[in-house]
Amino acid sequence: MKLSFAPTYLGGLALIAGTPCTVAQNSSLPLSQSTTCDETCQQNVLRGATFEQDSHAHTPLDGFYSIPASFKPSMEPGTLLRVETHTNLTNYTVPGGLTMSRIMYTSQSLNGTLIPASAYVLWPYAPFEYTDRCSSNYKRGNKAQGKFPLVAWAHGTSGQFVNCAPSNYRSLQYHFMAPYTIALEGFAVVAPDYAGLGVTTKPNGESSHTWGSSPAGANDVAYAIDAVRKAFPEYLAADGPFVAMGHSQGGSIMWAFAERQAKAPQAGYRGTITISPPTRVVDILNSALAKIGSLPAAQLPSWALVTLGIQPKLIAAITTVYPSYNYSAMTPTSYDRWNNVIKPLQACLPTENLAFDIPANEIVKPNWTTHSTVLEWKDRVAVGGKKFKGPMLAIVGENDVVPLDILEQDVDASCKASKDQSLEMVTFQGSEHFPVIQTSRMRWMSWIKERISGMNANGDCAKVAVCGKKSIVKAFNSNYTVHSIPPNWLVQWVPGPQEMWKLAL
Repeated sequence: MKLSFAPTYLGGLALIAGTPCTVAQNSSLPLSQSTTCDETCQQNVLRGATFEQDSHAHTPLDGFYSIPASFKPSMEPGTLLRVETHTNLTNYTVPGGLTMSRIMYTSQSLNGTLIPASAYVLWPYAPFEYTDRCSSNYKRGNKAQGKFPLVAWAHGTSGQFVNCAPSNYRSLQYHFMAPYTIALEGFAVVAPDYAGLGVTTKPNGESSHTWGSSPAGANDVAYAIDAVRKAFPEYLAADGPFVAMGHSQGGSIMWAFAERQAKAPQAGYRGTITISPPTRVVDILNSALAKIGSLPAAQLPSWALVTLGIQPKLIAAITTVYPSYNYSAMTPTSYDRWNNVIKPLQACLPTENLAFDIPANEIVKPNWTTHSTVLEWKDRVAVGGKKFKGPMLAIVGENDVVPLDILEQDVDASCKASKDQSLEMVTFQGSEHFPVIQTSRMRWMSWIKERISGMNANGDCAKVAVCGKKSIVKAFNSNYTVHSIPPNWLVQWVPGPQEMWKLAL
């Protein structure tokens, strides 16, 4: 079977779709070393790179992301390296009433190495007012005053190079889908870029972001919480309540974060929301490859086709952790596209997807997921089936690119490992990978507010664990809504007074 595709933006996965080739641009020879990217390919990727630059708040990155001389490998994780209290929002689409900060801090890699990382912080106009009904620190009926409750947000895939940091996107990548919405409800939001995005640890410009290594991402989240509390003690209590939440790559990271809480608990933790988490990415890929080898093209589920597109990213991520692996599973064409097209442009996900406009059977070598290095990486980064600290809410779309059966297995295995914890899985009928963030908004927003207010997953203070509950939310008028794997809308930045007239729309 020959499958040809040009992936489009999905925040972590790739979609089979056609890509028009228009808008010739002057390459200035950044792609001159490529032997496989012809004129049409170069037009497409340069168009993508231009779109990315227009979407970035700073091109090149501003001085905030430079590693300060004070950084030492002997520092403790969670140490503050830099604080930008008031980020200039001129180049951002942050809604009126919200403000933003940026922090740099120390985290730990998958190998335990101390590394710098960055994060943004969104501040509400005023804090969410709540009564901590179940905490011994507050008398029932007294409102928690003065400081902000916190939500730690973990983003989906943005790319693998420094320019791809969400804090460097005008709309912070997920804009009103999550961080803007959460902050507008009165919660401070701390959102790590993940190590290697924004701040690199490799002076030669090599990618240092270990995409797919969820336990490493969980470290970035945990130490961002520690760091932001140190940076703003007047606004965030050292033991103040917080909820963790993430989508796609970030959903898997937050599952790993809940597992981390079982071993290294943090004060104030109230629970985790994971949306569309690819918990075992290699297993998902193997399942997709098995279906592609056994079913006619017309019968293939969309998630299986989509999963093919993550293979170059996955191989590059494994190489970041194991440099000697050296992209060995890539075909010569795929290796050329990654190293002589994407890397010179320091491209992010939109351009990365455009660069791989090659037949699916020309992307990777056969049986590459059986390599010993791949198997070792797989075991180190997989989440699910381990002890975790709840409560947890797992949200997924019925038509998600994350296979429901694998997620159900992980829920059951996790509950077997942690019978005293709460974990609920909710499937939203007809919903897909990105739209499920919106279709489930009422559920996750009320869940955040209830947990911050001290209530358990049952809405009261009793210490009762309900693990493994699964339910389906039925849709109203689902035949008439927009169905798509990616979002069907973008947030546009208006550059200045000369274009303010557009805002009258």
